[in-house]
Amino acid sequence: MESKGSKNSFLNIKQKANDVLKSSIDLAVTTSQKIDKNIKMGIDKAKDSSIVQEAQIKSNKIRSMDAKDKTKYKRKVIQGFVTIREIIFGLFEKFVGRIRIGTQYGKSSLELLSELAKLKELGIITEKEFENKKKEILDRI
Repeated sequence: MESKGSKNSFLNIKQKANDVLKSSIDLAVTTSQKIDKNIKMGIDKAKDSSIVQEAQIKSNKIRSMDAKDKTKYKRKVIQGFVTIREIIFGLFEKFVGRIRIGTQYGKSSLELLSELAKLKELGIITEKEFENKKKEILDRI
């Protein structure tokens, strides 16, 4: 038989557990609301950011370009990527020291020279850049 005291103790523990659960839920809801508010503030700040505004301006400028200007811009971007690639591969070679005779990055020197000539024909690289890179490739053979 259960005593009245143990039943009251059980009810007290149950009530405290319910109170703790309610407090936890309230805290979770409040925290979630604060997180949502901070995310919204962050998004608003990002929209107002000068970097985002500058990107929007440049994007609008590119959209308004005629075909000739877009082609020039694309060539400039590609040339920038080629330069970045050369810098990265140059650093890779310096730090790792991986240069094989007659090949570079799994391609033969002849393939590299052919690709280099295509880049020059497309106007992506200048004659001077072509000659410098050609010399660099031939020096490795």
